[in-house]
Amino acid sequence: MHLITAHRSDWATGAARTLMWIGTTPAALAVIALLAVLVVVARRAYRQGAAVVLAVATAGVAARLLKEVIDRARPPADLALVHLAGASMPSTHAALTSAAATAVLLATRWTSSRARFPWALALAAGAALVGVCMVYLGGHWPTDIVAGWALGITLGAGAGLLCRGPRSGRRGDEPTGRRDEQPQGS
Repeated sequence: MHLITAHRSDWATGAARTLMWIGTTPAALAVIALLAVLVVVARRAYRQGAAVVLAVATAGVAARLLKEVIDRARPPADLALVHLAGASMPSTHAALTSAAATAVLLATRWTSSRARFPWALALAAGAALVGVCMVYLGGHWPTDIVAGWALGITLGAGAGLLCRGPRSGRRGDEPTGRRDEQPQGS
């Protein structure tokens, strides 16, 4: 933590504060939620929308309950640029972002790994950026973030798989994995 605080810069502090403001201000969150609803409705991605809502709701509740049980103190005020109330572990921000990202990835039936990869990379980068910003600003210890990510990924995977739609195509179109099975068109 001291290594991070010793290497802070004005531009990085400004960027981290802006990202935190976007992720914690009720008005900004309302705009993000509205945009998400519009995307879900426009794309008719109701299962993915349900997966994200389920993942975020369960991750939020679980993080709050774990904070009460663990009751870990936040980093000292002299290391923090932001002063957050309550217990520190696990990070609710990390849990929520990783839960939502994981739920989207697993609830979506991708046409190929090639189609999934850029989305997986972008969603993972977004969740990672949130965690890095929280540590950079001194709101959390690094292990709080790791615990939040683990919690979010676990609950997001459960929600994503639970809400995943049926496989596309006719029954039997999916490869079984048998060695004697040849892909069609070979």
